Amino acid sequence: MEASRVKPGFNGVAAAAAGSTGSDGSRRLGYTGAGAAGGGGGGRAAPVDACGVALRAFVLAATLVAAVVMGVDRQTRTIQVTITDTLPPLQVPVTAKWSYSSAFVYFVVANAMVCAFSAVAVAACRRRGAAVALMVGDLLALALLFSAVGAAAEFGILGERGNSHVRWAKVCNVYGRFCERAMAAVIVSLLAAFANLVLLMLTILNVHKNSTYY
Repeated sequence: MEASRVKPGFNGVAAAAAGSTGSDGSRRLGYTGAGAAGGGGGGRAAPVDACGVALRAFVLAATLVAAVVMGVDRQTRTIQVTITDTLPPLQVPVTAKWSYSSAFVYFVVANAMVCAFSAVAVAACRRRGAAVALMVGDLLALALLFSAVGAAAEFGILGERGNSHVRWAKVCNVYGRFCERAMAAVIVSLLAAFANLVLLMLTILNVHKNSTYY
């Protein structure tokens, strides 16, 4: 009866523990390629991926810039308010600030969270055992960035064009500088989101290339 072959597990630990070898005498890799190191621990240093590190650094810098630009965005304009025709119009200072919009608040918080994660990821990217955790974190960061960009862009378009159906007047003709800075932050965050998408795709392809599970 032919001896049964051990199929490697998700992280290759089972294959390494059983000491299974291929037909050429080499040890089979697991899903993440960790089993090829003879039971290498999670703290063992992985080869440096220059492209991945560069993309993570770009995401870190871009999300930091987006959060800061949106976080300091405010503009005060003086609006004339006419109460009656017999009285002179009142000069009322009105301030537009990012914290007055829940969409902009979510944008700042999401970019700050992704920036913090990117800083941790850059420091932990050489740890082989952190590969799966970083991949899950990249997926969550991608969802955060695209949802934040969508919410902030929708609010910005509403401020630029208004909505005649519900009689919401546009405000960017009054607070032009405020809207310009907000949209600049949205564009930078969108670039970070696409960079994070490319990083996640490269990570998945790299894991698949180094795996013999399939």
